[in-house]
Amino acid sequence: MSQNPIDETEPSDFAATRRSFLKSAMAAGLAGTALAGLSSIMPLRAFAQDGAPTGTITYGNAEPPTSNYWDPAAGFGLVDEQVASLVHDTLIAFDEAGNMVPSIATAWALVSDTTVALTLRTDAKFHDGTPVTADDIKASIDRLGEGKLAQSMVATPGISVTVKSPTEIEVVSPTAFGVVLNALAFVKILPKANIDNPDNFKVGALGSGPYKFVSYTGNDVTLEANADYWGGAPRIKTVIFRYIEDAQARINALLSGQVDITTRVSSEDLARVEGNADFYINKQTPPAQIIAIYQHNGPLGDLKLRQAVAHAIDREGIAKSIMRGVNPVGFSSLPTTSPFYTPLEPKFEFDIEKAKALLAESAYPDGVTLRMSTSTLVPSQIEIDQVIAASLQQIGIQVEVERLEVGAFRSSYNTYDINLNTLGVFNNDPDFLLGFYVGGTAEAVFHYKDDAYAALHSAQRAATPEQRPAAVTAAAQYLWDNQVTLYLSDEIWYFIVNKRVLDYVRAPLVGENLLPKVSVAS
Repeated sequence: MSQNPIDETEPSDFAATRRSFLKSAMAAGLAGTALAGLSSIMPLRAFAQDGAPTGTITYGNAEPPTSNYWDPAAGFGLVDEQVASLVHDTLIAFDEAGNMVPSIATAWALVSDTTVALTLRTDAKFHDGTPVTADDIKASIDRLGEGKLAQSMVATPGISVTVKSPTEIEVVSPTAFGVVLNALAFVKILPKANIDNPDNFKVGALGSGPYKFVSYTGNDVTLEANADYWGGAPRIKTVIFRYIEDAQARINALLSGQVDITTRVSSEDLARVEGNADFYINKQTPPAQIIAIYQHNGPLGDLKLRQAVAHAIDREGIAKSIMRGVNPVGFSSLPTTSPFYTPLEPKFEFDIEKAKALLAESAYPDGVTLRMSTSTLVPSQIEIDQVIAASLQQIGIQVEVERLEVGAFRSSYNTYDINLNTLGVFNNDPDFLLGFYVGGTAEAVFHYKDDAYAALHSAQRAATPEQRPAAVTAAAQYLWDNQVTLYLSDEIWYFIVNKRVLDYVRAPLVGENLLPKVSVAS
């Protein structure tokens, strides 16, 4: 199947949809398939903005938020970041091309390899009406330097902010931090009052961004436009992130108009809309990988066993047959789309005999039983997990597979020896992905701690621009040689978009920071 099964061009500003007609048709009792057919013949017209947000856009996601605790520095889920990227501002932002542009910071300058000076805007306000101050920014960044939060891995230990004036700050790292600007383009600015009183995060998300948090009810996270946003009011009034676990139900919801966008879809979903002019595809993707996460506090802490597993899995066969070729297979611990990606040796090619030989050299020469959890988080996850389990059985490794609901899967994955998951680059630099394997994040995600790798990670973070490609490759090579996890393939983020959504674009990030530019037809 073609990787571009339908038209990927965006609908024009003069396009619109048939929502009112569809509602009337549904009231008359027409089925979703009938609605899809009728909608294709309805005329399109643009709605009038008149400077005020209008309309609703609904996403259909394969996962729920991580929890009801709305601290953006506490989690890494897709929905968490979708919400955070709209509710909260950052000091620096990314545009569609991945270029850095002003946000809360109107200007910045690298003073040295440890210090960046920033000028702050004065017209930003949190959604409760209080101004965004330099002290709020200091509190938001300083706590990452303490190393106690999931997203502390984006910053150097001990990083802090020096307030020079109400509009001037310096972000200071104890060690050289060559990717500090990428970090500042990811760290969300929170009220110091919430950081000082973390129980406030249980109430809801409070930021200064273009959308306000309204509720998390049932399977829906609902946001409303911040009409007083310093950057101008968003064009869409209401945004809903809806969790629909079942893949068939998600695509049906899209086809029947219940949701407008489905995220990270499978090749089967793409085939369902091939040739359908009511939808278009967006594939602006952060560098991301489908991996099988290993827990290093169990049998997979053994290097030879991990290398045996790598040779036992036909990665290219899985990508070709189950993923239908939409996800490239790379030979690195970095995605092929990541800056500084370099194919590495050895390739850990599919080789059952080599896998058996490595197993014989491991601490488990007579085989071992691994516990695997599976779910529907990753496109075609259940099918891929079945192939992995059958492949490992061929070399004497038994796999006990337990199927979980996505929310339960995400909260318990690190209690299983192995499970399919994804890692992505949230801030447009490979340092983010490499950072998953150090510090508290590495121990939480992988039960992994390796001082030799930690040194390589620090070296690439501190490297000069000229030295950085080699330093990144050295860190990636170490992870690859040690097969710290199973690097299955890239994950290309195909989003299917209803053409009533006008001008839908994404930055090469996990969140939806460009959504305020998008509109919907009525």
